[in-house]
Amino acid sequence: MLRRSNLNAPDDVLLDVKLWRAMGVLPLTLAMVAILTLVLGILADIHGLLAWGVPLTVLAVGAALAALYILARRRQIGMITNAHLRTLETRRADQVSMLSHEIRTPLAVIKGSAELLVEEGPGPLTPKQQSFVLRILDNSERMANLAEQLLTQARIEAGVFEVRPAVVDVRSLMRNIVEDLVHVTDAPIVLDAPGAPVRANVDAALIRQVVTNLVMNAARSNHELSPVQIRLTSGEGQLLVSVSDGGSGMSEEQRDRLFRRFSSGRPLGNGTGIGLYISQQVIELHGGRIFVDTITGGGTTMMFTLPLKA
Repeated sequence: MLRRSNLNAPDDVLLDVKLWRAMGVLPLTLAMVAILTLVLGILADIHGLLAWGVPLTVLAVGAALAALYILARRRQIGMITNAHLRTLETRRADQVSMLSHEIRTPLAVIKGSAELLVEEGPGPLTPKQQSFVLRILDNSERMANLAEQLLTQARIEAGVFEVRPAVVDVRSLMRNIVEDLVHVTDAPIVLDAPGAPVRANVDAALIRQVVTNLVMNAARSNHELSPVQIRLTSGEGQLLVSVSDGGSGMSEEQRDRLFRRFSSGRPLGNGTGIGLYISQQVIELHGGRIFVDTITGGGTTMMFTLPLKA
């Protein structure tokens, strides 16, 4: 039997789940047997066949009780199993949070020290030393971003990820994002967002994270530093944000696995494969959708929608 104390014994939980679910349509079969035997028992009583009527009625009641018991047990098992899975996900999120914190602390020290060296505060560097320090700084930033992505993913899967929406002028937000990104990428960024302010009820920090991820992916995919284009269009109660690159595009296989965890859609398989998965979750939590338009050799356009403020 499955007891609540078995939450710490997943093997027992899985065994009982498989046992009760293996019964399949048994409750329905028992219910049909109960109805049939009850009808036969009533007919037997009507025709004065008491020797048949009473046993058939008892059989009908027994079959009905058995069906109800199986349904109740399966419901109970489902509730306990879901609670067990939620406990595991929460525990996993806590572990990832702790690990992320332990990673970010030394990374902050490494990054800060590298920035001091780049500024040549302790003394001048040779060109070769400068290139080594810049490499340290670049990789420390990548590791810090990875730690944040892992933490965000764990929170999403544990159901403790929070979205704090507020009314935001998305055009102004996009301009601020572009102003920040032009300093961290070599590819030029072109923003096409004319017209009046467009207001949406969104979490500005999360939308910034999504757009930054899409732009950085586009910049890495570009050929000969062709511009990354960001466009905003609105209509029918929705805002469409698109990020286009001039890269080599993606094959059908790369496109199919684009939003899977730990699966990169980049041609050489580079990247963690977490950023787009998180971006998809964030956009869907806002009530929007994210999708891709790509042709091998013809570049890629990532798009997402957001509901406009009514």
